[in-house]
Amino acid sequence: MKYRVLLVATAASLLAFGTAQAGDAAAGKAKADACADCHEAADFAGEDAAKLTQMIKDVVAGKTKHKAKVTLSDADAADIAAFWAAGG
Repeated sequence: MKYRVLLVATAASLLAFGTAQAGDAAAGKAKADACADCHEAADFAGEDAAKLTQMIKDVVAGKTKHKAKVTLSDADAADIAAFWAAGG
């Protein structure tokens, strides 16, 4: 019984995590305008949205060097990543 509860809890956590990572490309278009001075959506076309999301989060966290300080929510990062991955 404990195994079943653990399995269900783990599956629910993974499902919630995956859903939280999914971005909205249409919403990302407006949010990515602030990045347009240096980054073009076409530069990221075909890239994995989850990897782009993590890259953006690393910039926000200061783990990756960037020209300017960036402040975004996780949802904003996922939306921008979805827009860029779609090629704009």
